[in-house]
Amino acid sequence: DVGTDQGAASTNTEVTLNIEPGVVVFATTGAAYLAVNRGNKINAVGTPSQPIIFTSESNVLGNADDQTSQQWGGVVLLGRGKVTDCNVGTVASNTCERDTEGAVNLARFGGNDDTYNAGRMSYVQIRYSGFVLSNNKELQALTAEAVGSGTTLDHIQSHRSSDDGAEFFGGNFNLKYYIATAADDDSLDVDTGARVNIQYALLLQKPGEGDALFEIDSNGNEGDTPRTNLKVVNFTAYQPDVSSNNEGNDKASALFRGNADVTLYNGLIVTPNN
Repeated sequence: DVGTDQGAASTNTEVTLNIEPGVVVFATTGAAYLAVNRGNKINAVGTPSQPIIFTSESNVLGNADDQTSQQWGGVVLLGRGKVTDCNVGTVASNTCERDTEGAVNLARFGGNDDTYNAGRMSYVQIRYSGFVLSNNKELQALTAEAVGSGTTLDHIQSHRSSDDGAEFFGGNFNLKYYIATAADDDSLDVDTGARVNIQYALLLQKPGEGDALFEIDSNGNEGDTPRTNLKVVNFTAYQPDVSSNNEGNDKASALFRGNADVTLYNGLIVTPNN
C-alpha cells in the first residue's frame, strides 16, 4: 500500500512513492500487488535506456519464460474520478464509489474529481502479473481505477499478464504509447464509465491464448452517466488465432457492448483466423 485511503472527497496528498530510472521492483509470488491509494501518488519515471520494471521474484532469479504468468498482482492506481456500477453511493448524487474486484482488503476508488492526479508512470514495464484475488477475479498488469486527467501515463508495456494487459474502471485520462504483449485475457479492457483517450498502441496476443483484443463495456443504461467512452488513435491490434482456453471465450476480435461509446482512428485490427 502506498499511503492509506484518504477517501472520496479529501484534497490531501499523504504519500508520494518515488521510483528512480532503471529500478526493478519485484514481488514475492502470490497475492502481492502495489496499490496507490486515494490521496497518494506514484512517481515512476524511467527513460528509454533505463525503464522501470515491475516484475516477479521468479523473473529476477532467471526462472521466467514465455509461458510464465500469474506470478504476482500488478500495479493498481486508485483515484477519485467518476464511476458507475456503485458499491457505495449513487451515480445520481455524484457519490458513486467501487471496491477493487476480488480484493480481500478494502481498496476503494471513485468520487467526483475527474481531474484527480494519481501521479506519473513513464517508461515502465509490468511483467508476469495477474494473480487471482478471488473466484474469476484477477488483477491486470496495470489497473487504473477512477484516475483523472491530472495523471500522466505513457510508454507502458504489459507483458504476460494472466488477465488483461490493462483494465480501466471509471475516471477520465489519457494514455500514450501502450503495448500489451501476450495477455491471457483481453489486451485492453475498459468499463464502468471510464473515459479514456489512447494514442499509439500495440496489442499483440499470443497464439492459442488470450481473449478479445478489446473488451469495452458500459452498464447498458443510457441515462446512467458517465458512459464508458474510449478513443484509440494510431494502433495495431493483432490476434493470430481464435483462442479457446479463456474463461470469457468471447470468440471476438473486438467486443463492444452495453452502450459503450468507442471510436477507433487510423488503426489495424489483424485477425486472420477470427
